[in-house]
Amino acid sequence: GSISVSELKAKLRESDAISTMYSESLQNVGLTVAASLVLAAGLAVAKGPSAGLDFFTAYVVEDSLSVDNLFVFLLLFKFFKIPPALQNYCLNLGIYGAVILRGAFIFVGLAAVKSFQPLLLFFAAFLVYASYTALAADDDDDDDDDEDAPPDFVNKLAEVLPATDKFDGDKLFTKGKEGNLVATPLALCIIAVEL
Repeated sequence: GSISVSELKAKLRESDAISTMYSESLQNVGLTVAASLVLAAGLAVAKGPSAGLDFFTAYVVEDSLSVDNLFVFLLLFKFFKIPPALQNYCLNLGIYGAVILRGAFIFVGLAAVKSFQPLLLFFAAFLVYASYTALAADDDDDDDDDEDAPPDFVNKLAEVLPATDKFDGDKLFTKGKEGNLVATPLALCIIAVEL
């Protein structure tokens, strides 16, 4: 038979699945903060207190900035209807992709700046322009947007890539109706996470 949403919520509460998830999450956060404190202390001993404080400050700032990404991920998971069993896999692939892309952009950027010093002026002008547009933007611009609607590039991505709306386990691509290779919603979600 079928089960109602209220019955499902009641079953989840009875199973202690949510409290187990929260306790595991708190343990993971505690371990990563403890590890960063140990590393900061090691840097403080090896390179001086300023280096340890710099590392821990950067860790706290980066961790704080990553919280907004969680909301973006949740929005994308909802839009692409990613099953909970595949969300962790999707996030892990997204992290690996982000590390690779950041590394590539850092090395390309360093090579470009090293070979052409005036490029720094272009980057500085771009940052000033981006800062100005962010500060001068009207606060009411976002109020008209549908909160559950993904950004336009996500819709365009789904239109451009040949894709299916069916999942095939944890595969990113699968055979389409005509035998061609098509992207699964998981692949579209990972590409959107990377962008």
